[in-house]
Amino acid sequence: MGFGIFIHRADSIYEDSPAEKYQFPSQYLRRVEACVGDWIIYYEPRKVAETRGYSAIAEVRGVTSDPSARGMYLALIESGSYLDFANPVPFNGAAGPIERGVLNEQGRNSGRAQSAVRPISPADFNRIFDLGFEEKVPLLPRLDDDLSSHGFNEGQTPFEFDQLRDRTSVTR
Repeated sequence: MGFGIFIHRADSIYEDSPAEKYQFPSQYLRRVEACVGDWIIYYEPRKVAETRGYSAIAEVRGVTSDPSARGMYLALIESGSYLDFANPVPFNGAAGPIERGVLNEQGRNSGRAQSAVRPISPADFNRIFDLGFEEKVPLLPRLDDDLSSHGFNEGQTPFEFDQLRDRTSVTR
């Protein structure tokens, strides 16, 4: 098992539905099989206008041949595992490619980034994941210091544990 990158475009010729299945040719079969039981990141290439870059994660449940297209296969996505990133992650960051596995020994793009399906190291996966779900601005306020109470602000009455209580018995 291992992490992977699946390139996906909305205008693709393939019959993809990122939350359910990813269609691919036989040349990628071994790479996709290596991802079964693990997580992949969807990547939208830079050639796409207004690209989202690395945009979502999903867990690969299994692989099967595509009954509707000869020589094609389907990566089946675990139900409910697909999740869009809160922040799309671009291919390049301030220090170069976010996915460092696409670099060759000289530190240049090796051409691996062109593969529609490719393995990714745990370090690269975690880096992209962290950037995709980085909370830049909290979604919910954590403190209500800036809110006025409008008359509903009452102090809490202290709890008195040992106190004399008047008990009335009711019998009929």
